[in-house]
Amino acid sequence: MKVNLYYAPFPSQMFRGFDEPINTERPLNPKSALPTLASGLRMFAETMGFDCEIEIVDMQLGGQRIAYKTIPYGPHQMDCYRFGSPFEDYVEKIKEAEIHGLTCNFTNSAQITADLAQFIKSVNPKAFVVAGGVDPTARPQYYLERGVDLVVQGEGEWVFSRVVQAWAEGGDFSTVPNIATRERTARKVDMSHMIDMNTLPPMALDLVGDLSLYTDTAEGPPPEGVGTNFICWETSRGCAWRCSFCTAPSRGKYRYMSPAAVEEHLKYFRSRGIRTIVWQEDNPLSRIQQNGTGRFLYDSGREELLEIFRMIREYGFAWEFANGIEFGKFRQNGRFDHELAQALLGNDKSADGWTGCYRVQIPLDNMNIGKSRFPKLLGFDEQVDILATMLTDYGIGHQTYDLFIGYPEQDAEAIDQFNDYCLRIKDELGTLGGSSYQPYFNVFNLSLLPGARDWTTLHDLLAFDVEANPEVIGIFLSAIDNSHFTYWDIYQKRLEMTNSLNDRELHRLYDGIYAGSGTHDGTGA
Repeated sequence: MKVNLYYAPFPSQMFRGFDEPINTERPLNPKSALPTLASGLRMFAETMGFDCEIEIVDMQLGGQRIAYKTIPYGPHQMDCYRFGSPFEDYVEKIKEAEIHGLTCNFTNSAQITADLAQFIKSVNPKAFVVAGGVDPTARPQYYLERGVDLVVQGEGEWVFSRVVQAWAEGGDFSTVPNIATRERTARKVDMSHMIDMNTLPPMALDLVGDLSLYTDTAEGPPPEGVGTNFICWETSRGCAWRCSFCTAPSRGKYRYMSPAAVEEHLKYFRSRGIRTIVWQEDNPLSRIQQNGTGRFLYDSGREELLEIFRMIREYGFAWEFANGIEFGKFRQNGRFDHELAQALLGNDKSADGWTGCYRVQIPLDNMNIGKSRFPKLLGFDEQVDILATMLTDYGIGHQTYDLFIGYPEQDAEAIDQFNDYCLRIKDELGTLGGSSYQPYFNVFNLSLLPGARDWTTLHDLLAFDVEANPEVIGIFLSAIDNSHFTYWDIYQKRLEMTNSLNDRELHRLYDGIYAGSGTHDGTGA
């Protein structure tokens, strides 16, 4: 049998009359979700006794914008597009396969994914369509009502393999855990079926095609000397913390690869021409999490981190922490852990290019302004000290900061204070680093991501019907009203902070998205 795995076209939204997209568009980000799923399917097919041909279909390539709906947003009309290639270009591939797997991790892609499921059914009525990812896990019914036959909830490597096996044996899914169908309602995800990270084979990059096409590292252009090809990768899943905005807790308990397992992946990456790793782990430093008494939860966690990153450097890779790094963990028991920092942040530039770390994404979250939501965060002065040490001692001048505004307790004064803190970081580190310091501030609106705790506790604040318009759920748009701001007001605050903290040209270079009327070259009121 043939199994097609699809990346649906990328979601793109624009305010009518303006030229810049509202959300970042990253169709050329290195692909990892489906190659990882495919490698798991290959592995379990052998043990489960079935055979299948797998093809990865990347509809995000092609560069076409295809309009499919319009949503009123504040004073604007927000036109929604599918960015990539038309569904119609894949009619023959759809006819070739019996099983069609769709992945959707972000809610603003939900309708595009559902529309693709319905298109597959229209082309091939006998097609068996399966959806998986963070959003289908949290909202399976949305997909089941829109062309999907079965939703995989939680991790897919083993469960999707069981689904394929059951389909091949006649279609009885009654013994398959962690699924939802039209006949079988969703249940709590059984975490006992999580994969052992040490058994996970390297992702099936042979199914991706030309790796050199994927040139986006997700956080703007890398510095000179950072070489292609790129790969997104994780050596762990989950996180020691349970931050309310994050869906990582829905992935189950924290677990990670051994150094020996990591090396098998590194060897494979080298064989495929990979030179740069874009880390997508939820929190690689959860390996050195401590309990309330200061004891490490994983006895060998720190030593394994040191071994892994020394090994990655010896293989000649460059890397960035594109999903954030819990930088507060570089300070242990009141002292900066220089050995750990050297392993993760150390770098070298030579005629052969860049080796080691070249950029770090820093999760400032909400700096606990207005309410102490995130126990992982240090005090402001401690944070500045660590960021300064990363800059002066390890040459990490490319620092990208992630921050969230829009929590119900944040009034205008709290947001202004947040802005002032960020300006202080920029000014103090700019004095230390000069031109080598290249900060960028990702100002995000609080987004109620299905699967995260905020989705449950703040759901009543939604100003939109997410079933009808899932496109409004994203970190660059606001979708909630609270006692201080309407959704439109807090969206305007995000634009103000973006323009206050970032140079206009740098914003173009890193994000290239709408930053308010008059700030870019877009036309319109």
